[in-house]
Amino acid sequence: MKASSDSKVSNKRDTRTQLIQATIGAIAENGLSSVTMSKITERAQFSNGIINFYFRSKQQLMLETLKHLVQEYQEVMQRHLASANTPEEVLTAYIHASFDEKIFVKDKVAVWYAFWSEMNARTDYQQICDENDQREHELLLRCIGTLIGTEEHDEIDVEVMVIGLHGLIDRLWQQALMDTGEINRARSIDLCLRYVHNLVSMLGQAESKTDEAERVELLPPWTYCSSELFELETEKLFKPSWMLVGHVSDIPKVGDFLTFEGFNEKILVIRAETGKVHAFHNICRHRGSKILEGEGNCPRALICPFHGWRYNLQGRLQFIPKYEGFPSLDKETIGLLPVDLEIWQGFVFIRLVSGGESLQTQMKAIVSDIEDYRLEDVQPFSQVDRYTVPVNWKVFHDIDNEGYHVPIGHPSLNQLYGQDYVDSFVDEIPFSVGRFNKRNGSLWSVKNYRNLLPDFEHLREEHKNSWLYFGIFPNIIFALYPDMMEIYMTIPKSLTETEIISRVYALPDDRPMIKAVRYLNRRINNATDLEDRAYTVTIQEGLKSSAYPEWSLHSEAEVGVAAYHQAIQRLLPVAKLRDQPPAGSIRKLNQKMLWAESKTLLS
Repeated sequence: MKASSDSKVSNKRDTRTQLIQATIGAIAENGLSSVTMSKITERAQFSNGIINFYFRSKQQLMLETLKHLVQEYQEVMQRHLASANTPEEVLTAYIHASFDEKIFVKDKVAVWYAFWSEMNARTDYQQICDENDQREHELLLRCIGTLIGTEEHDEIDVEVMVIGLHGLIDRLWQQALMDTGEINRARSIDLCLRYVHNLVSMLGQAESKTDEAERVELLPPWTYCSSELFELETEKLFKPSWMLVGHVSDIPKVGDFLTFEGFNEKILVIRAETGKVHAFHNICRHRGSKILEGEGNCPRALICPFHGWRYNLQGRLQFIPKYEGFPSLDKETIGLLPVDLEIWQGFVFIRLVSGGESLQTQMKAIVSDIEDYRLEDVQPFSQVDRYTVPVNWKVFHDIDNEGYHVPIGHPSLNQLYGQDYVDSFVDEIPFSVGRFNKRNGSLWSVKNYRNLLPDFEHLREEHKNSWLYFGIFPNIIFALYPDMMEIYMTIPKSLTETEIISRVYALPDDRPMIKAVRYLNRRINNATDLEDRAYTVTIQEGLKSSAYPEWSLHSEAEVGVAAYHQAIQRLLPVAKLRDQPPAGSIRKLNQKMLWAESKTLLS
């Protein structure tokens, strides 16, 4: 009976949400004054009387729709502001939140303006919107006032500046509504950041002594040895970026799950009864206990092993032992906390901090180059492989991002494709191709791999005889071979300890020689992996030496390393400084440099 009651509550909430979403669509299409009950129910595919059952009246439905929009807006703001500490970070997070892809969409923008236009006639609308606006106004007053230093500039009217930023955001929302094309979030964020940057720059607060500091184009040695910078890398590079958890073929059935751990976070990805894949923090809302370990199947419910709190596969709290002991707790308001999830080319990614680009947008430029590999259709070929190397994470990628060391460092790869290996880019995505040498190699694995490699009809000609690699910044590499594919990802554990996670996937193929070819492929790659492990440890040890060389000696063949370093420096401009800043100053100095360079970086 209890499960039945929980199901009814869940269904009621789903129906209310559907009606509110239908109302948003109906207002966007028809305008607030022209929306009728029938237009809403038709859009929601419900009967006409259902609105009165759930909301009693059209007026209540409209009010609940506005409250829903405000709550959604506030949740987006809170998510962006959660990791912001300094006034600069808060202001940057506020601007990104204002154009978040969850709220900055044409339908919702249109509905916001529809409600605003009715505020003079409806005091309940006005009160809800005014409370929301007042909170933001006070937040911006504090941030901009701190940034420009009101004590030193008492002639500056900070409130006017805040109104100006609000006006700019309002103008960009209106423009999004009028434009016939897709919404340009990046341009809107760029304009607002430039506005604030110009306010600060005009008052001479953007950058002080950093003007005189010597800068370098590649990462200086101190960036591999600084605990302060490592904390900033975790916060600014990894948590806002997409992390790979697995492939949809890893979780084909209801209740199948995968877990991810890194950067002090624990994440759970699970397939629900609806077939949809969800991602949550793998943490019980009661006392923070981990709910699931590893990967497997949990077909009915997620049960905390500590006190037995039970959640359904969509993250909703279903059952609490001795519920009467929590008199003020409302199960409807407590569920597993979701995290961003995106499925790209069949692979499942999560993001710990919201607000950036979707992977579809980020990786759009290479889709046509890899579509013949049919990545959506691959199946797991191996177990997940995990190992830890005693090196800074950047050392691993410095080696991985260049083919200059292949002729000497990797005999098997050199015999396979060493004569025609090219590191290049598609837009800013690292994209490297090793085309097989014309003459076969003499090493047993390479020679037999080439001799046994069959034809793959689904591949274009240039992919039938090459190994291809591309990266997803900052820590994921895809390796595409004719016979299968591999992914590997770094997870920094500490300043000098990095976990490597890899897995092999392949298209189903029952031809007799395929098993042998894939075995030989693994022999070549396993040998390469062991060689690179040894090089990373050697270079990590070299970092301790006073004779560690400057990166100015890098070769044109190491263009991938240079691009990778500069991608890091765009997000962490403090890493451009040749000399390590004083202890305790890196975070603040990085923020000053980021603001000083914002116009250039975002244009």
